[in-house]
Amino acid sequence: MKPTWGNPIRNVSQGGGALPSVATMGRTVAAGCVGAAIVSGATLTNKGGGEVVIVSPACEQTIKEFIPASWFHRVGIYKVLGRILDRLPDVSGKLFLTFTLNPKLYANEESAFEDSRGRLRKLFFQLRHGVEYEGKIYTIDAPYCVKVEFHESGWVHYHVIFLTRRFLPKELLAELWGLGWVKVQRITNADFHYLLKYVTKPEDLPEWLKKRKRLRVFQTTKGFLKTPPQRKRAPKIEFDPLRPKELRASYTIEERFSRWACMGVIRLNGMARTMRFRVPYRDIFDHLVLSAALDGRYKGSGEIIIPRKEGITSWLKIQNNLLTTTN
Repeated sequence: MKPTWGNPIRNVSQGGGALPSVATMGRTVAAGCVGAAIVSGATLTNKGGGEVVIVSPACEQTIKEFIPASWFHRVGIYKVLGRILDRLPDVSGKLFLTFTLNPKLYANEESAFEDSRGRLRKLFFQLRHGVEYEGKIYTIDAPYCVKVEFHESGWVHYHVIFLTRRFLPKELLAELWGLGWVKVQRITNADFHYLLKYVTKPEDLPEWLKKRKRLRVFQTTKGFLKTPPQRKRAPKIEFDPLRPKELRASYTIEERFSRWACMGVIRLNGMARTMRFRVPYRDIFDHLVLSAALDGRYKGSGEIIIPRKEGITSWLKIQNNLLTTTN
């Protein structure tokens, strides 16, 4: 008997061709994607009733929730940090500043955000060129980073780390800032990493911010991050003046959140592609995960094996049902 990918075959205990002799070797095997070739590293999923489904990791097609690289996603933030993790400096004992705003000085949170960013740049300029305070000149001309965060109330605050151990009087900093409260502390590497991992959930962001097209959550000056290892440069593509320029789609932060929520990732043979549904992916997933688990197609961590014959038909049916009930 030649087992075929995706088709149920008889249980070993019922006999049938080469399967028993292979199974008794103590290995888990399954049919490959091409013909009836046998490949190792697969699993035999017992569906009950004397049937076993052969599942080969080499050719199974799966679907999973799309995880964006975003500072506002509880999992996606690790994709962002993964890009800079090996370049983060040692900040132990370095100067750690926090700047908050006094709501009484502004009409709303948005105007406070716009004004405070300019004031912060001016403050850095003053420190870089030296500021006199009580007869002494204080100069901070070291590389630094800025992390932008928002309170639940919608008001912004800033965390700043300078790569220096120099002393800076809190009273001087408060005088330069003049928009609210300040803190002058020393930071540890553990606190720095926790600061970077802090996530503001999309639903907690102020509405005015979601209407913006971008927000630089984490910024660094030259010299703060370590120099990245040199990589081989890809060969340059010759410029074709006749080729039309590709324009990237431009979305607001809120629109990106909405698009990401409706996206899934389909994987096959080590390749991946995204698919965008017309309703949130999690809504469809919640309707199908139980049946997938009962069929032995749930792999864990939100990943489901797509049936070979029906493909994503069931996903589209649930999508259409949800669209009908919401309209």
